[in-house]
Amino acid sequence: MKFSYVVLMAAVFFCSACSKTRKAPNGYEVKVLRDGEGAYAEPGQFLVMNMLYKDSKDSVWADTKKRGIPLIIPVGDTSMIKSEKGIESIFRILKKKDSVSVTTDAKTLFDGQPMPPKIKADEKIIFLFGVIDVTDRGGIEKLQAEIQGREMEKSKKAQEGQIAADTLAIDAYLADKKIIAQKGEQGIRYVITKPGAGDKPSLSSTVKVNYKGSLLADGSVFDQSESPVEFPLSNLIQGWQIGFPLLNKGSKATLYIPSSLGYGANGAPPNIPPNANLVFEIELIDFK
Repeated sequence: MKFSYVVLMAAVFFCSACSKTRKAPNGYEVKVLRDGEGAYAEPGQFLVMNMLYKDSKDSVWADTKKRGIPLIIPVGDTSMIKSEKGIESIFRILKKKDSVSVTTDAKTLFDGQPMPPKIKADEKIIFLFGVIDVTDRGGIEKLQAEIQGREMEKSKKAQEGQIAADTLAIDAYLADKKIIAQKGEQGIRYVITKPGAGDKPSLSSTVKVNYKGSLLADGSVFDQSESPVEFPLSNLIQGWQIGFPLLNKGSKATLYIPSSLGYGANGAPPNIPPNANLVFEIELIDFK
């Protein structure tokens, strides 16, 4: 897997002859690929960086730039220098807009912890750091709020896209099976097979039910009650939270639930795969 930082790789090419280096307090040598600006980060400050590290076979183990979330490293008090055995000491000699590389070995990197399979203790590990900023705690709190907002928006858009795709799949299934279903919120479809009477439960209700859950894709059953069971509705998947309040006491129904209102992108291994649309045959016996 090739290194994706084009600017940094250009710096490696053009600076290979100059070999400018810095030494960390514990002796680690850092190769400077691009010299930044200002002073080194001070104790109490934070480095905001992109980081990529790879092994000697050029296989990338991690790349924060691809994730879109920078690495945030606090610079410790000077009293900690004596205990810094690994590459953490190099963070004391970095400044804003630096691009540097540092090479260590697997034994030092993992420091007595189990190493990944097929990795030898003397395997060379190369780190590449690109310092975006050096800031204080206030700056970090602002950055974290921005990242959290961005990730929430990204997650929301992904969920909306998944619901749209799931709804199309469910509607296509229903059309193919010639099933006439009613539309519920957020892509839920439902068929009342036996109408009940009286009140309907709310999200705060505890429901007493019989149920059978299967996968829309192949009809395989992943869960089934052997006798009536009681659940606080607020503790259950969103599909049930939306579906059960549509039913009167005593109703039987079939719910067709989009994956994001079920077990989502992670699924529920081993029986429910990621992004699985679900079918529940349910009976609302009672609620309180």
